[in-house]
Amino acid sequence: MQSTKVVNFPTIMAIDASLTSSGIAITKFNKEIVMLHTIKTTANMPVHQRILFVYLNLETIIEDYHVKVILMESNYTGGSKEVNWIIGIIYLIAAKRGIEVGTYAPASIKKAVTGNGRASKNEIKIAIQSIYGDLKTNEHVRDALGIIHCYFAKKIETI
Repeated sequence: MQSTKVVNFPTIMAIDASLTSSGIAITKFNKEIVMLHTIKTTANMPVHQRILFVYLNLETIIEDYHVKVILMESNYTGGSKEVNWIIGIIYLIAAKRGIEVGTYAPASIKKAVTGNGRASKNEIKIAIQSIYGDLKTNEHVRDALGIIHCYFAKKIETI
């Protein structure tokens, strides 16, 4: 499990959920990036150990970074069972801690980030770089940043 720094202000966490490689982005409520991280497991670990590893890492991150909102892509149209297991533990953690959960359809995230609800991974990468700068990260963390960007874009729409 990674060691994290403890923050004393509330944050927003977005997660691109996966059993293999979950991308995490945490920002302050003013959009400032606080932490980018990937929780990785390997296929040679038993599934129950992989789920436990992701769970323990998420618990630590949520505690240390004072997470008040968790955001993720809605997965109602068929993600893999492994992704759904991770989504289940995210909902469990959120329920235990009284944390608000927000979900967004993939097309909504793409539209918020690129202006096109059918954008390719490369278009998303370019758009995320133009929004947040040239971050040295992977596509899972970029997807998490896209989810956070969608959250803030939707907040502006409701004002």
